[in-house]
Amino acid sequence: MNKKVITISPDDTIFEAARKLCKYKISGAPVIKDGKLVGVISVSDIVRFLDIKLSGLPKIQTPGLSTIILALFQMKKIHSNFKKELEKLKCFRVCEVMTKEVVTINPSASLIEAAELMDRYDVNRLPVVSKGKLVGIVARADLIKALVE
Repeated sequence: MNKKVITISPDDTIFEAARKLCKYKISGAPVIKDGKLVGVISVSDIVRFLDIKLSGLPKIQTPGLSTIILALFQMKKIHSNFKKELEKLKCFRVCEVMTKEVVTINPSASLIEAAELMDRYDVNRLPVVSKGKLVGIVARADLIKALVE
């Protein structure tokens, strides 16, 4: 279990969350409000959300040589629309994107129990909770690390 847990607030924007995940090179983190675990946010959650929100924009496909000129004329409009959509997305908060039903584990659980929970619920991390408080996190990589040490 990793006791130094990077956490995110439900009031953070999705871009703030994405920056934090990138900064610490992690794929997800627990979402904490008033000291309590209220969700988990992952890179997959953010990508899925952006994909849904940006799905109305024209898709950029690799054009054939004959359509390059027409594509260049459309690019300015597409770029402008894309920037407008990104501006709208800056308002969205983590609480609107996070997974709210979090699978957790007790600090006394075994590695096998952690692996079984990860497999059963198809999750990559398990917040470790004791008496309602987040005390750590176990990621799939932690399981592998524990096996080789």
